[in-house]
Amino acid sequence: MLFTEQLVQEWEAQHPGVTLKYNPLGWTDIETKLLTVATAGSGPAFANIHFFWRYDLQRAGVLAPYPDDLFEWDKLISTPFARDPETGKIYTCNFCYYTDQVYFNQELLTAEGINGDQIPTNWDDFIKLAQQLTKADGNGTITQAGCSLNDYWAREWLWHTLVYQQGGWLYNESGTEANWNSEEGVRSLQFIQDWYHKHNLEDPEGLGQGDAFGNAAAAMYINQGYSAAGIDTTFPQLTGKWSTVPTPTFTGNGLPSWGLQIPEEGFGVFNTFSPEVQELAFDYIRFMIASDEHRLDWATIMDGPPDHRDLLDAEQLKTEDTGRVIETQAVTLPYRVNYGEQPIEAEKFWRVMFDEVVLNNTDAKVALDTATKQMNVALKDADKRRLIVERNYQPPSA
Repeated sequence: MLFTEQLVQEWEAQHPGVTLKYNPLGWTDIETKLLTVATAGSGPAFANIHFFWRYDLQRAGVLAPYPDDLFEWDKLISTPFARDPETGKIYTCNFCYYTDQVYFNQELLTAEGINGDQIPTNWDDFIKLAQQLTKADGNGTITQAGCSLNDYWAREWLWHTLVYQQGGWLYNESGTEANWNSEEGVRSLQFIQDWYHKHNLEDPEGLGQGDAFGNAAAAMYINQGYSAAGIDTTFPQLTGKWSTVPTPTFTGNGLPSWGLQIPEEGFGVFNTFSPEVQELAFDYIRFMIASDEHRLDWATIMDGPPDHRDLLDAEQLKTEDTGRVIETQAVTLPYRVNYGEQPIEAEKFWRVMFDEVVLNNTDAKVALDTATKQMNVALKDADKRRLIVERNYQPPSA
């Protein structure tokens, strides 16, 4: 918030007579409130919009498209995924990106004669390392997880990543049906089930991954870059003792994909306001994030690489990067898929699916068939255009 307040003050100084009211709101119900007030024309001229929410606002027709000259669109990683499939217009910007990565406790690895550079880049060898790092007492109770996935979001994001790493997709080409139970989807869910019930890397009912890692009860964990922010503040005993490496892949490299990318989206401008007000809103957005300086500022504040191909290896990201969190994500970002809209109904089906597979050891294909069927009923009943853009991904050359 301090950086935002600074930006507001600097922008106002450049625009005498214009006041920008900054009103931070709580997370709860903000999407519904924004849609209601935007439709009525009684809300703010523009607002920070999470990527989960933007699609309903876009469908409702209340967002103004970004001007064509606002950014260097050809240099932004987001451009192929942010364009509306029908109009080609863009309605958002990104502060940064998050991708999954491996967090590791340097002391626990050193105790096994391992350093971060030796963490394998392919899944088969990574599983063997995680097994080596898993410890149990005389009764077989796991006392140190080799690598933790004990977090719902960690499992969801990783499952998406595993599907994309195999060249699969979550939805059909038109975005009208889920194909979660494809061969790639089933293999990916089986992979997560085997994590617990074949490789025995952790107790599925043990500590959550954050507490396990922070209390030296997990040597590694896998989650998105945003999870880095609380490590040192919550567990000061880990300061300077942890780092990150890229998530392994099945091929050992980034092709066909390194997995999922998640945008931390910026502002949407509401078209219910006058053209003059919209112009001022876009002028602030340009000031806030268009420059290399501000893109790098946001990246370092938020622990995620910037939405600009030319800035992914910027020196500032390395000098202000605790645990190489930003650097690690930046290496894989060009090889990542943005699925666009995640249908809001999906999460409840996935939560049940993971509970069945992880806690109850239910057959992975059976659980995935059930979730896929439920999702497709929900998609049909909702009867609305979904903005799913995963197939716009084009991998860099090898």
